[in-house]
Amino acid sequence: MTGALDQAQKTPWRYGFLNLMRRVDAQLCDTPAGSIWQPRMEKFRLGQTPTMTFAPREIAQVSWQDGRLHLSLYSLGLWGPNGPLPLHYTELALNRSESRHDPTLVHFSNIFHHRWLTQFWQAWRSAQSAGGGLDKPEHDRFAFYIASLSGQDLRESAESPLSDHVRLAASAHLVRESRNPDGLAATLAHYFSVPFAVKEFALHWITVANDEITRLGTPAQSSVLGNGALIGQAVPDMQYKFRLIIGPLTLEDYLRFLPGGNNLPVLTELVRTFIGFEYCWEIELQLKPHAAPPAVIGGAQRLGWTAWAGKAMHDRPVTGMIFEPEHGLTH
Repeated sequence: MTGALDQAQKTPWRYGFLNLMRRVDAQLCDTPAGSIWQPRMEKFRLGQTPTMTFAPREIAQVSWQDGRLHLSLYSLGLWGPNGPLPLHYTELALNRSESRHDPTLVHFSNIFHHRWLTQFWQAWRSAQSAGGGLDKPEHDRFAFYIASLSGQDLRESAESPLSDHVRLAASAHLVRESRNPDGLAATLAHYFSVPFAVKEFALHWITVANDEITRLGTPAQSSVLGNGALIGQAVPDMQYKFRLIIGPLTLEDYLRFLPGGNNLPVLTELVRTFIGFEYCWEIELQLKPHAAPPAVIGGAQRLGWTAWAGKAMHDRPVTGMIFEPEHGLTH
């Protein structure tokens, strides 16, 4: 017996029907509650306790009988002043159950109560699948709906360091064909809870293929001045690269975004999910003005990584590492 259901036995007034059914569905049922054709195969039974008073609460009683959970309600059934039957039927069922110790009529009505209440639960769960799907992820349809709207297949992300719900949370931006910098910065800031900014048109150098390098004395298209000749082995470009500025950060957060840090693989996967492979990108890490540790001889800081020479400006963030994270992951 689970702890929550055990507690419901002692204090049933602290629980509502739908709240308790979520626990029953998640902890007792292998398939969604109410989906089995024969109720006798289910691990719980639903019913109603007849009473002449207005229901003071939803749950009347929670008990275990022969290894099966019995959940009885005060309302949502045939009996009581709020029920569809005339009140004297409730009086008859109550009198036979309490005065004559004959619960036959109550048990007979619970056959219909069980089916009706499980159908009511399924209707609620279908309409509230955003929350109910988290109870049983293998039967979660809401995630499938959101993923379909944004063109995602959650089966392809089984081995990704990025959880499915992170991708789903960004669906409002992913559903659009054009991905804007503000959407990327907002998605990353929401997940990592640190400031992000996107600097567009960052300078980077494109390496020229070996057979397109201009060489003296070699007849080729790349050797004709004004028609393909190049100086050097790389050309500058500012169209296909952007820079992610992260910070200002505390030193603890700064270390998480360094190569080898816990956040870097997730950040890389999230950026690639957002923009694809069309653009190159790099990271600029910034620390809060007094968060940068000074370089000290014999200290534990690493040169070029977590040590700074000189004094930081009091009102300006300190620029840390600038690197391409995908290269940082592989080298």
